[in-house]
Amino acid sequence: MLKRIVNLFIALFAISIIAMETCIYWHTKFHLWHPDSSIERLIYYYSFFTVLSNLMLALSCFCLAINPNCNQYSFKVLRLNSLIGVTITAVVYNLAARDIHVPPNMLLKIANESLHVVIPALGLLSWFIWGPFRRIDLKVFMGSLLSMIGYGIYIFIRGHYTNQYPYRFINVVQIGYPQALLGVSQVFLLFFLLAFLYWMIECLRSRK
Repeated sequence: MLKRIVNLFIALFAISIIAMETCIYWHTKFHLWHPDSSIERLIYYYSFFTVLSNLMLALSCFCLAINPNCNQYSFKVLRLNSLIGVTITAVVYNLAARDIHVPPNMLLKIANESLHVVIPALGLLSWFIWGPFRRIDLKVFMGSLLSMIGYGIYIFIRGHYTNQYPYRFINVVQIGYPQALLGVSQVFLLFFLLAFLYWMIECLRSRK
């Protein structure tokens, strides 16, 4: 019962933070480079890996709150994506982007810490304690990898037509394609390392 409650809390927490930011960005343009249209600002907002990874974590936790033994292939891909995604979000932000991104008001500061620190930590801790385990295999990994590749393609295509990129390390306008592709390759390397790490943790935890 406790793990259902915790998973439901994580899901509702993440959704509420993202909903709050959605409302704020719908009504307010904070920077000159933000789109003028409310709809375009939301498209830009939902292009951020941080937002998508937290959304995936929320959805996977909601599934586990309903069925703690969820085992469908789509869930397993979603779960792996969410765990790796929030880890990359936390690592990259706290090591490389914390001093670059300064939220303009207190509500967005709270949301920023929630999405980059609190929710990822809660999601990873709940997975380490309760699992479910035995969900990562080669087929699941390939599904997760393909979705990551799809996200990367989307970001570059959208950026080509709008000159808007969610992160500086992939901003072709500012740093050019060679540096942007190098940044992407580093993220994919981290993705591979995390997938292997979480598979190893699963193997160890499932033996208990």
